[in-house]
Amino acid sequence: MGVNDHDVTVPLQTEQHAPVEGRLTKCLAFSAVVIALASFQFGYHIGCVNAPGGLITEWIIGSHKDLFEKELTRENADLAWSVAVSIFAVGGMAGGLLSGWLADKVGRRGALFYNNILALAAAALMGLAKSVGAYPMIILGRLIIGFNCGLSSGLVPMYLTEISPVNLRGMLGSLPQLCVTIAILVSQIFGLPHLLGTEDRWPLILAFTVVPAVLQLSLLLLCPESPKYTMGVRGLKQEAENALKKLRGTDDVAAEIQAMEDEAAAVQGQAKPTMGDMFKGALLWPMSIAIMMMLAQQLSGINVAMFYSTVIFRGAGLTGNEPFYATIGMGAVNVIMTLISVWLVDHPKFGRRSLLLAGLTGMFFSTLLLVGALTLQNQGPDYKWASYSAIVLVLLFVISFATGPGAIPWFFVSEIFDSSARGSANSIAVMVNWAANLLVGLTFLPINNLLGQFSFFIFSGFLAFFIFYTWKFVPETKGKSIDQIQAEFEKRK
Repeated sequence: MGVNDHDVTVPLQTEQHAPVEGRLTKCLAFSAVVIALASFQFGYHIGCVNAPGGLITEWIIGSHKDLFEKELTRENADLAWSVAVSIFAVGGMAGGLLSGWLADKVGRRGALFYNNILALAAAALMGLAKSVGAYPMIILGRLIIGFNCGLSSGLVPMYLTEISPVNLRGMLGSLPQLCVTIAILVSQIFGLPHLLGTEDRWPLILAFTVVPAVLQLSLLLLCPESPKYTMGVRGLKQEAENALKKLRGTDDVAAEIQAMEDEAAAVQGQAKPTMGDMFKGALLWPMSIAIMMMLAQQLSGINVAMFYSTVIFRGAGLTGNEPFYATIGMGAVNVIMTLISVWLVDHPKFGRRSLLLAGLTGMFFSTLLLVGALTLQNQGPDYKWASYSAIVLVLLFVISFATGPGAIPWFFVSEIFDSSARGSANSIAVMVNWAANLLVGLTFLPINNLLGQFSFFIFSGFLAFFIFYTWKFVPETKGKSIDQIQAEFEKRK
């Protein structure tokens, strides 16, 4: 097979089948919730390191002395904790890159099953580290749970997109992001000083990892494997049909099975696209757009806004633990808005493009105004009103992110590729997302020390670019079949 054999991996079909719509059955709803549960780990381990960070750093100093009989300076203890925090994203990149291969090797459901075993290993390492007195266990545990979350980032949107009827793809595809926001909120609440954020109880925050892992492991066997994977990758029509009947709650699945057969026939006889093939021929353009969507999410500055929130709340006159409660309030707003976006994404009046553009535009203006508000806040007590404006603008920024850029890029990738290319496309896109996450995490503090609040202008520049790119090149995918989306690609190209 030569390079040109892949130029038609996702061909334009002359006969465009009308997408088959479906309803939210009990089996589909149950399966979607169980699958999305894997994303809880992702959000939880983003948020769980914030509150107990100081306590763990102090413990690292004592642990190092016990292990190596040497005194560790505060700076080196901070460095060890920073490594533990940031190695999560390194694991995520590796897991993301392997997610497509594992999904095709053992199936979407099988891959999630193995992934939870990793979560249990990470929970044991992190939860028992204090009892054993070995802080490297936390670093290793963070690497493993990062790998787990990287795998989930690719597996969950792919699995959900493949089991969803076309009219529910957006709603069910947004569930992982809803799980992420709920998990961040839960981790923030657990970290409160009167709950688990104490010198004795902080290991329980890390050990909680075991709960969602055991829950998903026990429920996964009740979920059917993806019919599109069973048909398109394994070529088992009868098994795919049985799974689809279960998911749709009806025996009348002939039209949807026919569409799957047509999708499988379109790539029959061609070698399965490799990672390298994703950047060649007909696959290059959709792969480029998938990467840009992931970069738009991470380079929007959402993690920076979360980081800055406590500073902003303190500037507004909140003292003691009040800024932490305000940050939890912001997390709650994020959950509520993500819940609304789950409903909006398949609403007849909105599309993927319009929600992405609305979200990115809201974030763009929020960052510009936020720089002004923070600059005035630093001028002194006469500009106290600017502090309250900054709080409103941070909330507006978070609401804008949740409107579209938070959830849509994750399932958008699975919508624009067929079964044969979906695994490789998700692997590349997820790895790019985690790499951008790591880049922002490593560079933000030095840039912030240099520029202060003006560092937000960098994200304003990125947002302006991504608004133009989305408007010009990103196709609408809502309610469309693969061949219809490909036709839209050609039009916009």
